Amino acid sequence: MPTVAYIWSPTLQKAADALPANLNRSSLVHGLAQSLDLLQVGVAEPLRAVLLPPDPSLATAEELKRYHSPAYVGSEGSDASDSSDGPPPTKRLRSEKHGFEHDCPAFPLLHEYSLQVAAATLTACRLLARGQADITINWDGGRHHALRSRASGFCYVADIVLGIMLLTREGKAGPEIPRIRPLRPRVLYLDFDLHYGDGVALAFHSPTSQLKAKPPQVLTLSVHHSAPAFFPPPSPLSLLPSATTTSPFTLSIPLLAYPSRATYAAIFPSVERIYQAYKPDYVVLQLGADGLPGDPIGQWGNWSTHGEGSMLWVAEKVKGWGVPLCVLGGGGYKNADTARAWAGVTAAMVGRDIGDDVPHHEHFAEYAPSFTLGVEEGKVKDENTTEYITAINERFKALSDRIATIVNA
Repeated sequence: MPTVAYIWSPTLQKAADALPANLNRSSLVHGLAQSLDLLQVGVAEPLRAVLLPPDPSLATAEELKRYHSPAYVGSEGSDASDSSDGPPPTKRLRSEKHGFEHDCPAFPLLHEYSLQVAAATLTACRLLARGQADITINWDGGRHHALRSRASGFCYVADIVLGIMLLTREGKAGPEIPRIRPLRPRVLYLDFDLHYGDGVALAFHSPTSQLKAKPPQVLTLSVHHSAPAFFPPPSPLSLLPSATTTSPFTLSIPLLAYPSRATYAAIFPSVERIYQAYKPDYVVLQLGADGLPGDPIGQWGNWSTHGEGSMLWVAEKVKGWGVPLCVLGGGGYKNADTARAWAGVTAAMVGRDIGDDVPHHEHFAEYAPSFTLGVEEGKVKDENTTEYITAINERFKALSDRIATIVNA
């Protein structure tokens, strides 16, 4: 069985619970995992994940500045005011410049939140890079909309970008292709949040015009819902790429409304083709839960937690590749269903059958009225047609062939 590390600490949970878009979600997520006996303090045991705190040496402004601009990192602390009188005009202008408004308001624990979430994902990735774990989990991470100098879409810190950067620096490349020069590790980023992972895609965008006869170290693939009025607004990188795209390492599978597990199962061969063509040394998997039915922000999702094509099925498929894997959270605004989904994925990572009943614990009442662990898809019609899915798979067959040619050159 693989060694699984689960990143958590009271400080991380307190900061994550204060996130305005996900108030108290962290407590539900970790409380359910703990009540299911999925976590073990100290050393790893079979069928449990070892519980590890974020490395405090990684919870620093200097680590944030490896990607974020110094001005942005400084503003996180200075703009996180809880003054009832509101910020003065100059401070308000600075807040607006860095996106601390509307869906990303400043809040008192903002700077600590950013440090803790970044450190948690960095810790998860460093454990993989050093071979100290096979799978790592940070459900408080996965903030895929954050930009270098601006908060966006409920995301204040680009923890995914920072973690992937660490893997490219500290990770080890596989020996499958002998080279005179040492190989650089490659990282495949898979994003299954209902919203497009724009922040990560932009950070690692590698058009072919910039390649120097070798593949980039990062390939991003986002599977998401796309519509004109759905956040983030559609862009060239978020749409279905052409077979001749100049950005074959920045890929998207845009889905129509209400994608069910049948749709995810049908497009997954395209995901596997990209994996096989790119031959990554590490995989970072973002599993936002806002695609589950009834999510108040996602709204257009119809995914489920169990069965072929479900969230657990996807997680188990990626686990089956046998590549060092970092699993991250993301969206998910119906707290109890998000906790249900991520507890199921945690159990899948450690190889445990946890049944279908929520155990009695501190947050038991949040799981009324069913008190069960599964989230079923809704009754709404999946608008992704057989013809559309076929077009996606045909397009990605051509793209995977191009990627393989570049990788094997």
